[in-house]
Amino acid sequence: MKAKITTAEHVSVDALRNAMNKAFSDYAVPMELSERMFALMMQQRGWSRAASRVAIIGGDTAAIWLMSVRGNHAYLISSGTCPEFRRQGLARQLAEDCLVGLKNEGITNFQTEVLTSNKRAFDLYAAIGMEFTRQLECYELPSLPGSPRHEVRKTLWAEAKGEAHALAEVLPSWQNSFDAIEAVASDVQCWTVSDTRGLAGYAVVIPETRTIAQIGVRKDRRCEGIAQSLIKACQRGHNLRLLNVDGRSDDLRAFLQAIGAEPTVPQFELSMRITDAIER
Repeated sequence: MKAKITTAEHVSVDALRNAMNKAFSDYAVPMELSERMFALMMQQRGWSRAASRVAIIGGDTAAIWLMSVRGNHAYLISSGTCPEFRRQGLARQLAEDCLVGLKNEGITNFQTEVLTSNKRAFDLYAAIGMEFTRQLECYELPSLPGSPRHEVRKTLWAEAKGEAHALAEVLPSWQNSFDAIEAVASDVQCWTVSDTRGLAGYAVVIPETRTIAQIGVRKDRRCEGIAQSLIKACQRGHNLRLLNVDGRSDDLRAFLQAIGAEPTVPQFELSMRITDAIER
């Protein structure tokens, strides 16, 4: 039976969530999102139902291609095909229909991430014109003993974000960007260390997902244990994670190794200009 390709505007949120969970049930990193966690994920990443595409076969949601759009940039939040509908070319159909729609809306850039071990998905993205941008690393953080050595203050993100921009040395991944944090500002906790010059360090944690979205220390205050103090404040007895951080940051990697953080699943960040795909 031929698939009907439609936007996500015409499919219920529950149907999309269930299809996503089913598609990822046998994935290298299985996923089983509750209604709340799906909503938070989509809100953080800036989900656009109009830009997203869905394949419907016989009334079933067979495959999804969930998209975000910010300015003239688009991002693939999640894509997957339910096991019983695989090997029918649905992902390629969704990708091509989505890219045409984005081009028609004046979107010029497109990016996503893919597990470094997921060759099938990588090959699909390469086939539509996406290229490697950088490697992103993920870590499980150990529970750090003791209390923070520095005075760490819980701060509203709105109060810290201006100075935090100046501390960011590498471009955060889409899900950890300043736009993403702003989108879920009421659901994050921001912890800061300050001195006479202003913000010396900060960390933003999303308690519901156990993730630190951003952490940064001003250059002149590094190697003083500020980052450890921030992590201790964030943890509050819970194990936390860092997801999709730039693998090119030697300082961050050295710090994470020093505190015993465990690398988990690395990803490739891929990107392209949409006109390049349409012209292929």
